[in-house]
Amino acid sequence: MTFGATVLDVLVFGGTHGNEWTGVYAVERFAEQLRKEFPELSCEFHFSNPEAFKLNKRFKDEDLNRAFQFLAEERPRSYEHNRAREIRTLIGRRPCFVIDLHTTTANMGNTVILTNYHPLNLWVAAQLTQRLPSCRVIGSPDDQKKYLASQSEFGMMIEVGPVANGVVNGKALEGTLEVLRGIFAALSNQEKFSSGRITLFEETSDIYYPKNDQGELDGYIHPEFQSKDFIPVNGNYTPFKKFSGEEISLSTTEELYPIFINEAAYYPQQLAFSLCRKVSKNF
Repeated sequence: MTFGATVLDVLVFGGTHGNEWTGVYAVERFAEQLRKEFPELSCEFHFSNPEAFKLNKRFKDEDLNRAFQFLAEERPRSYEHNRAREIRTLIGRRPCFVIDLHTTTANMGNTVILTNYHPLNLWVAAQLTQRLPSCRVIGSPDDQKKYLASQSEFGMMIEVGPVANGVVNGKALEGTLEVLRGIFAALSNQEKFSSGRITLFEETSDIYYPKNDQGELDGYIHPEFQSKDFIPVNGNYTPFKKFSGEEISLSTTEELYPIFINEAAYYPQQLAFSLCRKVSKNF
């Protein structure tokens, strides 16, 4: 195997964002069932951010899924900063495959996000998409290691949506469990690893909402663009409509794919969506 020793220790984190309940209930209520289904794996299930969950908020003091890049700093008053230290120590005990569970208000379906292109991650993603052809793979290399899943070279995030925050949505929960089982199945058969190729959606740029002269939100996602995640755009397209009724068009010089359209969590940054291009990666 080009990636070295078989990785059988699996750490699953749910509730990294406290208002994304799917991951919380996946790790709290389905851990024993999943262990029984995959006894060859050593699986740990962790509740990432219980304090934010109590508040039904994305975070208490700072975004836990961005906190890992700041661990060289001292932030004693930040619950998430301290929790990030604990989680990194937990992950750093031995080689392990990390899975971080998320949901989104955007129409992303069942999706996994790779924060690095290690051959094992690419192979697991390829095996997963063979098992679940509707599951999409996003490449989002994280050189700063800001994400929880980036604290190991092995692993990925799961994103399922659309689902509202602060609810248990059966479709999202069962979709998450289906993707988890697909990843576990691949990890249980690493002896079958062989080189190959996978096509994925690699993030290229972020697109922000229109703003007025005071920096305030001055428009919204165009109704015809809403929920068109992964639907390609090429040339001119119209993603926004201003409150005045004016439509705003943008253009591309290549075929690109929008993702996380109108994600609720990104409004503080006024981030409307991101664009990806399709690329192929060898492993």
